[in-house]
Amino acid sequence: MNFKTWQLWTTSASVLLLCLIYYCIGYELERSQFWLLFSLYTSAFGLSVYLYKSGLKLKYLIGLSFLFKLIFLFSIPELSQDFYRFIWDGMLNTRGLNPYLHLPAELIKSDSVNQESLSPSLYENMGSLSATNYSTYPPVAQLMYALTYSIAGSNLLLNVVLLRLIHLLAEAGLVVFGLKILKRMELPKTQILFFILNPLVILESTFSLHFEVIMLFFLALSLYYLYSSKTCISALSLAAAVASKLLPLMFLPLLFPFLNKKSIYFSRRQIITYLKFVTVVILGLAVAYSFFWDFELVSKNFKTLALYFSSFEFNASFYYALRWIGYQWNGYNMIGVFGKLLSIITLIIILYLSFKQKRINFKTLMIYMLLASTTYNLLSTTVHPWYIMLPLFISVFTKYKYMLLWSWLVFLSYSAYKIKGVEENHWLVGLQYLAVMTLLIYEVIRRQKFIYRK
Repeated sequence: MNFKTWQLWTTSASVLLLCLIYYCIGYELERSQFWLLFSLYTSAFGLSVYLYKSGLKLKYLIGLSFLFKLIFLFSIPELSQDFYRFIWDGMLNTRGLNPYLHLPAELIKSDSVNQESLSPSLYENMGSLSATNYSTYPPVAQLMYALTYSIAGSNLLLNVVLLRLIHLLAEAGLVVFGLKILKRMELPKTQILFFILNPLVILESTFSLHFEVIMLFFLALSLYYLYSSKTCISALSLAAAVASKLLPLMFLPLLFPFLNKKSIYFSRRQIITYLKFVTVVILGLAVAYSFFWDFELVSKNFKTLALYFSSFEFNASFYYALRWIGYQWNGYNMIGVFGKLLSIITLIIILYLSFKQKRINFKTLMIYMLLASTTYNLLSTTVHPWYIMLPLFISVFTKYKYMLLWSWLVFLSYSAYKIKGVEENHWLVGLQYLAVMTLLIYEVIRRQKFIYRK
């Protein structure tokens, strides 16, 4: 058997094994079976790396990534309960109820909701945390949820299938504009595979239906038009990204040095261009939220969002170290203090990156965006696996590879989900962050040495 024949057989076997793995995860596995889940995930990761290095043409690998996603088309998500809340919000929108103003725990007793045969199932399965908090999913997400529910109605599987098709369309658009950006940056187009072939993206987006990929499509659109100096279209696209998931707002300060077209700091043209960009973003968000506007919206939405920094905790790094110190110091959980402190530190670091240089090019902007989103997650009190899809996508446009390691190890966080309740294994959490931060520090130091020598 010659080398080409052997490679064909091994590549075919890898594709078939990946299909089998994704089928098992999508249709046979329960979330509480952690070691089996992580073993299958690790195998999928290794096989994906093999396919990436197999020499297959890019178009075939892109096609395979979508083939793997289609395996999940008719599966009910098992790794996360969030999709029940997505469908619930869609149901409320079609019933004329504002999801930002009504708690599921209150509405479940009302006639307007009980008329929907699916509502009891959605309520019971979304979990108590979701049922007792107002929705924080931004307007674009609400629009998609309403669209799918208006078509599928009380058919749970059809709602799931329609949401998946939307995700697949968004990811196709992300591939188109991602490849355009890579071409203009003179980076290998194969780097798009770091995202679309990544098991994390396949499982957390296509399978679990988290909305990150839609947000990232609009972000890719914004970055492409920003690179093309079409700032108005870029700003509108960024507004759409924020109206899908709020996180891209952190990148607004980083655009200030990029929009500087002269060497003079705080040039008049730079300030005017930046203010125009921000104004268009704000107007775009205002239009998006106008469909849901109510005077109670801000207070209730802010109240729920504030919980992410003052009450929720999961798979954190620096915060867990501070929490331990707080217990030794005061004897109780000081999340209210440390959550706010870490948020302030994140803001300071982002502002430092924004004003570090008078002027930056697009490649530096991508690095700063990567470092900003990485910092946000490292200093956050809650880091679910799908949260890191944002820095993973940004890393595609840089030479940093630590996000690939993190996209594998972040699945260790699923060890927390037991048959009954949630109990984190802090040894596994520590292993995850020790490995990721070690590689991050190594890559940063290596890059600095390269720049110094150059």
